[in-house]
Formats: sequence, structure tokens, C-alpha cells
Amino acid sequence: MSTREERNNNKDNEMIQSAFQDKLTQLRANNCEELLTPELAILTRTIARLRRDKMHTRCLQVGETVPDFGFIDANNINRKLYEVLESGPVVLNFFRGLWCPYCEAQIEAYENIQSELTRLGCAYFAISPQRPQTTGGRCESYQVIYDRDNKIARDFGIVYGLEQVERNLFESWGLMLDKVNGSDGRELPVPATFIVCKDRTIGFEYVDVDFRVRCCPEQLIEELKSFCDSR
Repeated sequence: MSTREERNNNKDNEMIQSAFQDKLTQLRANNCEELLTPELAILTRTIARLRRDKMHTRCLQVGETVPDFGFIDANNINRKLYEVLESGPVVLNFFRGLWCPYCEAQIEAYENIQSELTRLGCAYFAISPQRPQTTGGRCESYQVIYDRDNKIARDFGIVYGLEQVERNLFESWGLMLDKVNGSDGRELPVPATFIVCKDRTIGFEYVDVDFRVRCCPEQLIEELKSFCDSR
């Protein structure tokens, strides 16, 4: 890649990150304006509970070997994570569902860097407990994996149980997780981003129990450059 092309790519990534951060800031402001104080209190208590449980230290850490898992690819063929890793590193982006505006913003931001991920020789999978009928199953530039009952997320140590007050809150918003996810709706994954190296170990992990905080696209790209050969 020429110096000019690299400068242009860096400029594009900076613009994507700026737009992404602005979007997250706006979403936070909207929450404060639109949600009732008791509703905000429930969400805040959930974040505090997960911090006390130290989920961010109990999940898979950098250097640990990831478990293999199967999925059906865009061509309706059964594939395995380990098989994909033979060709290069993989980014795994766990998200709650497209009903979550923060998840939707992150998915859109990552979609904008797909060409850079491809240039770096990296595969990208978005993983969610939301059923394919409602996620669309697959986007044009990347694969969405349906994680029924959070089986994959559980192996990564990022699943938490919803308390009844949280489920009641979601239902008051018209969000029936049992129908959206095709399960009992009692669990969700903490949004998380992992870079899995060819040797099947985690090279980078970004896990924050605050669902409003996400790994920025530019940070992901910079981390990937440590594991990928530029193409």
C-alpha cells in the first residue's frame, strides 16, 4: 500500500471513530432525556451488579485459548471457527441484539471498516442471541451468527442472568426477549469484542459491563495491525 493510500485509510478511520463516538454520546443524552428516573436506576443497578461480580475479569482473557464453535456460513455450509482461523485472525463481536441502539450503532460502525478488515486478512463475525429472522441472518459484508441460548457467549464467559425487575422493564418497552431470541429470555451477553489469533488464542479483548461503552473501530484496526500482515 502506498503512503498516500495509508494516509487516506487513517483519515477515513478517524472519521468513522469520530462519528461513532458522537453517536454513542447522542444515545446517552437521549437515554437521560427519554427514560424515567426509575428506569435509569434499574439499568444503573444492573451495571453496578455486573461490576461487583467482576465479569470483566472472569471472561476469557488475552493469551487464553478460545473454544471452537460451529456456524452456518453465507453459502449455507457448516463451518468451524478453527477452520476459519487457518486463513488468518478473526474478530468476534458479541452484541445483545439490534433492538439495542448501542449495538446497532456499533454494528453499523464496524460495517464501515469491513474493507480494512479484509485488507488486513481478517474475518469478522457478529454474534447475537437474537434470532436470524429478526437480525436478517447475514449482512452483505459480514456474517451474523445466531447464538441460540447464548452457548458461544457462555463459553467466552460473558453471559449474565437478568433479574426479574430488568425483564419487567424490557417488557414495559414492548421488548419480549423470549420471542426475539427464541429462548426463555432470562440471559443476555455483555457486549464484547475479541481478536482471535491464528494460534487460537485471544490477542485482544474489550469487555465492559456498561452496555453503553463499546470498542471503537479505530482501536480495533490498530490492535489488528499487531496480528495481521498488511495486504
